Amino acid sequence: MSNPLPTFATKNDLAEWLGESIIEDADTKRAERCLRAASNRIRRYTKRTWVDEAGQLIDPLPEDLQDVCLAAAGRFYMNPEGETSWSRQIDDGMDGGSRKVDEAGIYLTASEMQTLDDLVADQSPLIGGLGVIGITRNELPSLDMSPYWFEDDDYPGYLNARVVG
Repeated sequence: MSNPLPTFATKNDLAEWLGESIIEDADTKRAERCLRAASNRIRRYTKRTWVDEAGQLIDPLPEDLQDVCLAAAGRFYMNPEGETSWSRQIDDGMDGGSRKVDEAGIYLTASEMQTLDDLVADQSPLIGGLGVIGITRNELPSLDMSPYWFEDDDYPGYLNARVVG
């Protein structure tokens, strides 16, 4: 198996993002795997590796890339089963809660995909988009393109038009 590409964030970045320490060995391994999965999801979505020829992350790495990685990895780290609701009620009282989950596993939200789309577009060497290019040959309209209908004695009711050029 080839060497995996570096992740866009570190375990310490994830701990800071979540606001909790990640110090246990099992939690460290899980956090690193979540970051790897999030980085891979971003690479798949953007169709870029974000590394140089030596296999190191490009410098400077866009900060938005790290933010998206931390958000996706944080969601998976905190909710690995993809829970969509839970309840702690003992009786008929409603004291449960719920959380919105787009899908189980590592996923990108619509706003994260928009951020990545903008990031790729900003760094693209190509100019894309829809536009209009006007061309002229410095020609002026001639009388044969007149909007008026003329009746010729030989062909009454027909438009006399002449194609030039």
